[in-house]
Amino acid sequence: MTRIILIITVLLFNCLSFSQTAKKDNYTLTIRKGKVVKENKQTFWITPTTLTNNTRDTVRYYSMSCSWQSFYSVDNNKLQVEAKNCDKNIPIILTLAPGKSRTVKIRLLLSHRIDPSEIKFKIGFNLIKVSGTHKEFNFDFEEQQRKKNIIWSNIILR
Repeated sequence: MTRIILIITVLLFNCLSFSQTAKKDNYTLTIRKGKVVKENKQTFWITPTTLTNNTRDTVRYYSMSCSWQSFYSVDNNKLQVEAKNCDKNIPIILTLAPGKSRTVKIRLLLSHRIDPSEIKFKIGFNLIKVSGTHKEFNFDFEEQQRKKNIIWSNIILR
């Protein structure tokens, strides 16, 4: 019985050690207030969002050629990440070197019933790392939808 428990413990430890889940302290997501703009009777909050690689290794992760915004979430139901209509949209692999950052501008659509000066939110990024060193695409659309690898940003108070 002790041997079985030991084997199970070793197997669980190995599975956890080699999982693809992004550790929160290895990567940080930072957002700034940005600006509020009105376009076509809609209000958007344009928020600079920076992903930083705090590890000693280059990270390879998935994105989309056009709808890269689908990897981002917002924790406030009065806001939603603006989606883009795409003619051609395919998975791509991005790389981020150790200690480097990548900034994108997220456009958040504000609900008509909210005053931008009264809002509080944070943004999440679903970091889906590429497994292995090969260039073979193994992108899993279902994994993207589950959003289990989300790294949350700091909170913005307006």
